[in-house]
Amino acid sequence: MTTSNVEETVRKTYLNAQDMVGRSVKAWTDLVAVSTDMAYDVVLKNWNYSRSIRSSAEQAIEDALNTQSRFAKEMMGAWQGYAESVSDILSKTTRKD
Repeated sequence: MTTSNVEETVRKTYLNAQDMVGRSVKAWTDLVAVSTDMAYDVVLKNWNYSRSIRSSAEQAIEDALNTQSRFAKEMMGAWQGYAESVSDILSKTTRKD
């Protein structure tokens, strides 16, 4: 081999290696960008899901408390009616006619 052939072979080999390194760096950069986007997407989706679950749970608790309040008021009204009935019965039985 002549010196110019050796130099040409080394230059081609160097250019090929440089091209492969460049493509490898670009592939890794693309991979990092895509995986970062995916990671943020997953975090945001989980955050929104958690917020939705929390909101649903808060609404369920509010509904349960409102229902319990209405039930307690209705039961208090029924109890007052019962107490008044018992009081009327007792007053009628203790009255002397």
